[in-house]
Amino acid sequence: MNILPLNHIDEISTYILDKNAENKNYVEFIPRTLDEIKLKLTNTFDEQSFYYMEDNQEIVGILGFEKIDTHEVNVWGPIVNDTSDETLNALEEMWKLLLSNHPDVQFCHIALHKDHQLNNSKLKRLHAGYVKTHYTLEIQQPPLAIDEHHQMTPYSKPYYYAFHKLHANSFKDSDISADDIIHTLGDNHALYLYIAEGLVKGYIYSSIQTSEQLATIPYLASHHDYRKQGIAFQMIHYATTEAFKHEDVQTVRIHVDSKKHEQIQLLYEKIGFKIVDETHHFKYVHTY
Repeated sequence: MNILPLNHIDEISTYILDKNAENKNYVEFIPRTLDEIKLKLTNTFDEQSFYYMEDNQEIVGILGFEKIDTHEVNVWGPIVNDTSDETLNALEEMWKLLLSNHPDVQFCHIALHKDHQLNNSKLKRLHAGYVKTHYTLEIQQPPLAIDEHHQMTPYSKPYYYAFHKLHANSFKDSDISADDIIHTLGDNHALYLYIAEGLVKGYIYSSIQTSEQLATIPYLASHHDYRKQGIAFQMIHYATTEAFKHEDVQTVRIHVDSKKHEQIQLLYEKIGFKIVDETHHFKYVHTY
């Protein structure tokens, strides 16, 4: 088995596309189309940041570092044909080469489907630790009505500063600001606030893609002083119910990061959402 630097981009791109379509090799950071994969390999990677395994002139595995900044990368892979000792040894060698080529990198992010063949124990060979699970959940019909009287209201200008502060505190690293959200509001974008005792204790934002008959909930937050009071449940239930009032919506989708599956059951599945995808996130931290 040979370990080779990036070359033969067309063949590697096709290999990645085919393998990444399988749950046992799915990596979240890899694009979904052949053209996007080729473009990334051409413009983002080089011979120092991407390696592949070859056996009998056939590609049997890949691993790459896509830089986020000087100290952080998203990992393309691991993608391998099998989990034999020979393959795992070659994978470990590629990993060491990448780390050696990038001495300034401190954090490597790995995101694999829950059924990935290198998930959990085998991934320990790269000394990466579990961080969280990323869930995708969907519901195809309005949730059942609840007796609880909701305390939701559509966003309006008097609540600008309270919403702005809550969003900024909840999503400090987000590229989307409170003003960005407000500027989208209209027929296909809605912002609801949870208000009690005259205070904005939470908010939820939904977006509708009419061509896909899909509504998504990209942002929701509750004030840290008022958590574990059922606010998130009310917000998600209300926003989902409202989304299904739109004639084009057939599905509502939400993405959630959590370490505890029980939280998913208590909140989202109680409303009627079902898990349709599950990705496990790991992180390698370089210690000097």
